This record gives sequence, structure tokens and C-alpha cells, in this order.
Amino acid sequence: MISRKAVALFLVVAMVGGIIPSSSAMDAPTKEQAAAYLVERGILAGDESGDLRLGTLLTRAQLAVILTRLHGDPAQVENNQMFYEAQCKFPDVPDWAKQFAGYCSYHGLMVGYDTGAFGTDDNVTPQAACTVVLRYLDQPEIVWDYSTACQTAIELGLTIAEAAARSELTRGELAVMLYRAMVMLGESPVTSADNSSASISQGTGNGYLSNRKPVTEENVLELLLQLERDWPTGTIWGTHDTPGTHKNEVPCTAARKIMREYRVSESYGCGGYAAMVSSLIFGDAANPGRRVEDLSQIRPGDIIFRVNNETGKVWHIVVALETPNEIGAFHVTDGNNGEAVHWPDQQNPYGRSNLDSYGENRAYHLEVWTRYPEEVSCTGASKNAWTTGLN
Repeated sequence: MISRKAVALFLVVAMVGGIIPSSSAMDAPTKEQAAAYLVERGILAGDESGDLRLGTLLTRAQLAVILTRLHGDPAQVENNQMFYEAQCKFPDVPDWAKQFAGYCSYHGLMVGYDTGAFGTDDNVTPQAACTVVLRYLDQPEIVWDYSTACQTAIELGLTIAEAAARSELTRGELAVMLYRAMVMLGESPVTSADNSSASISQGTGNGYLSNRKPVTEENVLELLLQLERDWPTGTIWGTHDTPGTHKNEVPCTAARKIMREYRVSESYGCGGYAAMVSSLIFGDAANPGRRVEDLSQIRPGDIIFRVNNETGKVWHIVVALETPNEIGAFHVTDGNNGEAVHWPDQQNPYGRSNLDSYGENRAYHLEVWTRYPEEVSCTGASKNAWTTGLN
């Protein structure tokens, strides 16, 4: 059963290795352990011989590559390579690095110098590293600027004073900082038993939901029905300016990556609500998101972005409750709907969204992300699955 107690439990887990650093989670990993953690997640890679070169100094180009892998969805970054290359306005970036420098520039993770250069081969200073890691954390309640970045990172347990006092940073020191940042955001910390965190117990990881059941439309609907009971219509859910609002406080690694494709918050507003619902169903980092091209294949739990055709900006974000039926109609749930959570009215037979209302010739079009594994096909069994009114 998913409830607000479960949300609180998620928050406690995050705090153990999170905003309030603990010695067990934040201080334990060596550079080698932190690097292995990042390698397993596809964030850090070695040279041609596989050497991670943890003791060598880190360049800004290398940092851009690592941040892109950390922040972005690999498939989406690759599919949009030309777009990100075009965002690279720095004259000193070689062709191989333009995609990564452009990605970091577009998403506000790295900026160039006042001269207009990126400083591709310049070594990274602790101040610069602390700055980009704090940007990655994207925690609005943490107040800092470039001049206080190192001290803020020390206070958060991301680094130590000795490392921050050096003139340049090594690849190993960055690995430790990124590991600690990921733990703060809800990733599972390294433990003494983690010889290989690739081992996954039955009922967890990709292909399984938060209740340890396999990813199926029926099992997702079961969790959505529970969420409706735990977060009913009328629950206050707005922006950070909304008095008494709830916000997403569960670890949401996979959902965060989806939200950051659109530069929207995974904490507040409709984005925060969708990220929470998605994470409470599909889990924190398991079942990574991917785009749905055929909108008739929308399934319960999919995240739907309503995008303005004129501006390209996201207008609203909702979560699908069923597959579009024979006339393209389907129910959704959303947060920040009049600064509150909204579920379909049980007495209203006409409350469905409709695919015909969106498209290139309309004011808005839909962009949909799913966390169902590719091997789990859309069955169509979820059409008209959310019972309301005359259904």
C-alpha cells in the first residue's frame, strides 16, 4: 500500500544519504568505489585501455561529457546530437566535444568564460566543480552562488575542505562528489556488501514496480487506484509560492531525467506531481523513461506533456490513467490543477481528454514518456479502464 507514510519513508531514506549527510552514506566510499558506482551507471568511462585515471586532473571537456551522461537520457541525447551541437557557441570546442558542451550549456550546467571561450583543455577548479554539482542538485532551498560554492558543498558533505582548497580537481575527487550528490537525490548508497550492485533481488529493478510486482498495465492501475486514495482530489498541490502546498519528496532519478528534458521542476507544480506518481509506481531509478511516438499506445502511468505549438514550452503535465479508446479519449490525473490534485470525477461520464484536441493544427501537441520496458507491449486492455460515470 502506498501512502503518505511511504512518502515519509522515502524522505527518511534520502536524508540518510542526503541533505543531512551521514558518516555511513556520505563518507564511506573511496575514489575507487565511487568511480565503480559511476561506471556501472554509464556516467564515467576509462581511456582506450580501460584505465579510469582517477589521479589525473580533470579537464572542462571531460567534465562536460560526464555531466551529460549524469543529467541526460543517453538515447535522447544521441537522438538530438545535431541540436545540442548547434547549442555549442564556443569557438575552442573540438567537434567531438560540441555535443556535450552544447548539452551542458543548454541545460545551464556549465557556462563559458567572459571571453566567449569554453576552456576545453583547462583543468577544472574545485570552485567550478562545486558549482556544476550544485547546479545538478537543483535544490531551490539551498542558497549559494559561485563565491560560496565550495563552502556550501563542504557543508552538504559533497566534498572536504582539503580537496576544496586545492587549485585543481582530479577525476577521482569528482567521482566522489558526484556519488554523494546522487545519494542526496535518492540513489542507493554503496555498502560494504556491494562488491557488485548489479545483483538485483527478485521483484526489484527494471521490469518490476514499487510493490515488487511485474510491470503490467493491470499492476500499474492497481497502484494508481491506491494513489487516488492517498492523494485525493482537492489535496493542495501548487507551485512553491502556493501556501500549504505539498511537493514531491520521494527519490525520482528516472522521472527527474524526464522532467529535465523540458527544464521543468520535479518538485513542485504539475511536474512535481507527475514525477512523484511515476516514482511511486515505477520506482526511483529503475525502468528509465523513453518517448512514445504512437500516441494510441499511451498506457496507465505514462507522463504526458502538453506543449505549446507556437512557443515550444510546456503548458501542463498530466499522468495517463488508461489507453485512448476507439475515439481517442482517455482519463488523466494531475497536480497544480487550480493549485490542487485532480482525479476524474466518478459521476462525470464526459471528463476524458481526447487526442483530437491536440496536434500540429491545434494550440498544443502531446509529448509522451513511458517507463514500461520495451519488451512489455501495449495490450490495449486499458482502454476505458478507469471507471467513471457511464464509462
